[in-house]
Amino acid sequence: MKKIFKTFAFLIFFILVFIYREDIVETVVKTYMQHEEINLPNSNIYSDDFSFMFVKKTDDFHVKSYQGMLDAIYTILDNGSDEFSFYCDVSYDNCLNDFEALSQNQSLLSTINNMVSPYNSYSKIYFKFNSYGKITVSVDKLYSNDEAYLIGNKIDEFMAANITDDMNITQKIKAFHDYLINNSVYDKDRASAIENGTDLSISNSHKAIGPLIDGISLCSGYSDAMKIYLDKLNVSNYKIANANHIWNLVNVDNKWLHLDLTWDDPVTSTGQNLLLYKFFLIDTDTLLKLDSEGHNFNNEYYPEISH
Repeated sequence: MKKIFKTFAFLIFFILVFIYREDIVETVVKTYMQHEEINLPNSNIYSDDFSFMFVKKTDDFHVKSYQGMLDAIYTILDNGSDEFSFYCDVSYDNCLNDFEALSQNQSLLSTINNMVSPYNSYSKIYFKFNSYGKITVSVDKLYSNDEAYLIGNKIDEFMAANITDDMNITQKIKAFHDYLINNSVYDKDRASAIENGTDLSISNSHKAIGPLIDGISLCSGYSDAMKIYLDKLNVSNYKIANANHIWNLVNVDNKWLHLDLTWDDPVTSTGQNLLLYKFFLIDTDTLLKLDSEGHNFNNEYYPEISH
């Protein structure tokens, strides 16, 4: 009788395990993930030492909030990782829904991308996530190692020839601002093709190699080159953008100021090359008075501006 009872009990147990097998697996996996220590590998040499008001560096990769998720993505990109996984904490009930929405928000992802070194920024970003709360971020980088080497050497050459210890930050920024504009032209043909949806160019004008090596640039080329240079100077900065334009935001003497090389290198009807300073380290009020339409931006992404 006792043997029959044990057999019956085991049978009931296995039936319950079979019925609730998915819930059991999910519980075991989530419990394991909650106790797994997650550490990023050592960052590459292009990782910035900056944290911003919108996103900050984090070492917590069991995200417990939407902000924690944004911080995790920023940290992974800034670190220079090609692939890395983080997890939803069991307390974060809406994690996967939030992440699914975030993964489709290209404007927001581009904003985070603009806050890391161009060398660590993505040309494409991919996500995988499962019902257990594991989220994997994979990155195709915008710059190759060879391009980073060429750009770095060019900026080092410029600094050796033009930058001295007695110059203040504004003077150092102005020197590079003038150098880029005097040695490159705006790629108006490609800009028109992009606007018309017909761009098939293999030009590098959208990257820092455009103005620095090839002598031709779009706004993204100017802003990338300037950000790489500002990072070398250890000046807190990031790129600021809307759907049609991108420029730099720089912290000089504890003031966040706009720097737009594209608009200081205007295309003229006569073909004359001009060097302007209308958009050189100006505050937001001045920027919007000069051009509120071309320089509109989402205040939520750039809270430093209002402080």
